[in-house]
Amino acid sequence: DEIIQVPAVPHTLTGKRLEVPVKRLLQGTALDKAVNPGSVDDVSLLHFYEDLARARRSSEG
Repeated sequence: DEIIQVPAVPHTLTGKRLEVPVKRLLQGTALDKAVNPGSVDDVSLLHFYEDLARARRSSEG
């Protein structure tokens, strides 16, 4: 297990946390399949999690 500092957790436009889409991004699901970017308050956060997943996969082997 790891503790990773992140800038924030993305939310929908109505303020609900997007925990499941973030989990999917970290598992390697493509952004457009994990969540509708138009329903997110800060799309740059989704790109952060997508980049984090990519970096973790490349460091594993």
